[in-house]
Amino acid sequence: MKGLSRILCALACLLLAGRSWAQVDGGRDQTIQRMLRVVLDNNPLLAAQADLVRESGKLPDVRSRVALTGLSFSFATSFWDTDTGYFRLYPAATLGSSISIADPTRALNAFNLKKEREEARQGYLKIKDALTADLLATVRELLKLSGRRESLEKLKAYLQDYSALIEKQVRAGAATPEMDKLWELRERLLGIEVDVRDVENQLGTMRLEAALRLAGNSWQELLDLFTSLEGK
Repeated sequence: MKGLSRILCALACLLLAGRSWAQVDGGRDQTIQRMLRVVLDNNPLLAAQADLVRESGKLPDVRSRVALTGLSFSFATSFWDTDTGYFRLYPAATLGSSISIADPTRALNAFNLKKEREEARQGYLKIKDALTADLLATVRELLKLSGRRESLEKLKAYLQDYSALIEKQVRAGAATPEMDKLWELRERLLGIEVDVRDVENQLGTMRLEAALRLAGNSWQELLDLFTSLEGK
């Protein structure tokens, strides 16, 4: 029975841990989705391209029409009369013309308009994809730096505990090697503290630069989301 109880307890712990991890991942995904919405709704370059797409859609369509493409005139006709031997001239008038259902100029204008609209749409999609890729790359770098800072903090806490233990031994009259070890530990701790500050500076700079670059006037909202992401 004791063995069964231990197994059930272990399974319960695993289920609770799995639920916790799922909540963390879900919270992170939601935060990233909010970041993406802030960027796509407020980036000035994307907004300008969206305006261009709307304006090109407002242009009137160019329709084909009947066009007169050729015209000929004849005002008189003549022939030689063999019976009388005279050259006879008869007044006459003829009008000849050709028409075209499709006006080449208007057809070209219609083609250019369609091309302009498609280029505007493709430009919008290109900028949107680039912004999405930029945001996700920034998130990856922030999480990587955040993970490094967390590792340094854990190492720092371990060395502090170890240093406190060695210090107790030294105060209790331990040998000189323990004193040397204590100084080495403190020196290493100073180096780790410098590394932690360096990572924090990198995080702060990257957050601010990305927020200003991606979110326009809503940069503060994106900056707050970047900061909250590191705690999820």
